[in-house]
Amino acid sequence: MAPGQKMYPRATVKKIIKAHSKCNVSKNVDVMMFLDYVLFMQTLMKEAAIDAKQAGERGISARSVKKATADTLAKFKG
Repeated sequence: MAPGQKMYPRATVKKIIKAHSKCNVSKNVDVMMFLDYVLFMQTLMKEAAIDAKQAGERGISARSVKKATADTLAKFKG
């Protein structure tokens, strides 16, 4: 990424988090939520790639992502 370019709109993410949790959020909670989301997506894609390779597929398909979703969600459940 180029210097000065933002990864995501902080204000929008804060508004979404605040609306869904119905309470005030601390200063950097949006950063933590975004990083957790990125880590989740990275793990999901790795698991889906493994599932696709084991199934003999050429690339990652929707079926392999759906198969990996349940396990990945279980890993990230707090």
